[in-house]
Amino acid sequence: MAKSGNKKAAGRYGYLIAAIGFALVMVLNFFLVNWIQNRSMSTFDVISKESKFVNSANGQLQTINENFMEMIAQVGMLEQHNGTIDALFPAVKGALDNYDKMEGHSELSKRRFKHARAYIEAYEQKIVAYQNQINLMESAPAEEKAAFYAKLPDIYEEEIAPLQSAASQMLTATIGSANNAASERTDSITANMNLVRVLMIALLVVGEIAIILAGRFRRRANEEISRKSAQFADASSKLMRSREKMEDIAVTSILTGLKNRYALEQDIGDRLAEEQFNLAVFDMDNFRSINDTYGYDFGDEYLSQVAERLRSEFDQFADIYNITGNEFCFVFKRTVSDTQALRLVDSIAAVMSSPYTIFNLTVQLSVSAATYHYLAGDCLNVNSLLVKMDNVLRNAKRAGGGQILQVVNI
Repeated sequence: MAKSGNKKAAGRYGYLIAAIGFALVMVLNFFLVNWIQNRSMSTFDVISKESKFVNSANGQLQTINENFMEMIAQVGMLEQHNGTIDALFPAVKGALDNYDKMEGHSELSKRRFKHARAYIEAYEQKIVAYQNQINLMESAPAEEKAAFYAKLPDIYEEEIAPLQSAASQMLTATIGSANNAASERTDSITANMNLVRVLMIALLVVGEIAIILAGRFRRRANEEISRKSAQFADASSKLMRSREKMEDIAVTSILTGLKNRYALEQDIGDRLAEEQFNLAVFDMDNFRSINDTYGYDFGDEYLSQVAERLRSEFDQFADIYNITGNEFCFVFKRTVSDTQALRLVDSIAAVMSSPYTIFNLTVQLSVSAATYHYLAGDCLNVNSLLVKMDNVLRNAKRAGGGQILQVVNI
């Protein structure tokens, strides 16, 4: 009887030890996971705020640049452009001040932010100086005013655009440095998590000695772990598929199915410094009249048909991008000669300006185009390349549209 009582007592104490050990493991797990989660949330919160301030400043700089380009092109109301520019520069400085007040920036982020701020100050000085000259020219004689505006595009390309581009690149690099620093902190958190796992395993091994006395419960625990692992694997697979779909959407025009401007930047951004190639940008003249007359659904179907035909006839000769609503960019492949590229430009313009039947209505628009035999180092980035081509496109449209003009390297 005594031995039987001892066995029962040992059984009861075994379950009690197992329960206490499991409870300790769970409590420790709760506090450690909560601590690691708080550190992770704090890191991501800081990065989110930094990105918000820097991206805000970058976007406002882009708006300033667009308004100044419209002033150069004499598009829109001068007073409105002046008001927008005067209001946005303080907003840019405010966003940068908010970023600068945040603590914990890496040394590399600080240096890049300092360079970005210097470029922005130089950019502001240039913009304000020529903005004042533009305002003064409003009361100048017509010939003097025309001569002044004729020089502005070259001044912009040589003195202003490089500063804006450099400032934008430095702001982007600042966030890149911050993300790298965050990645290092995340690695540290991961290391802590691994340490927690090691401690957990050690505690579980000790607890397992007691849990052997309650073996029938271990099978259920293992089945639960297997089920959770399968759910986690399924969730990870779904997350991976969703991420791939999001990446495809980010570089593809939903309307036409062609690659968009972001894809163009990814594809040729690294080629600008070292390669030469042929490219062309096409814009359908007076396309807005289609939307105004027949509605946006009609215009969307029109663009969709044009894109499908371009893809079927010219995909083997060039990479095709739908960079804005009715603007298409062709980057001709290396196997296409300069002469062949010029012939293809004529063919593309003919296809885009041919009649299309949309919802039982036949419409036809002329097309303006800018071609560019790009030489290595002509442009700092894709944005400045497109600005140069858009300027030529505007000239073609001012001349009545339906023309193909060539970008002249200066």
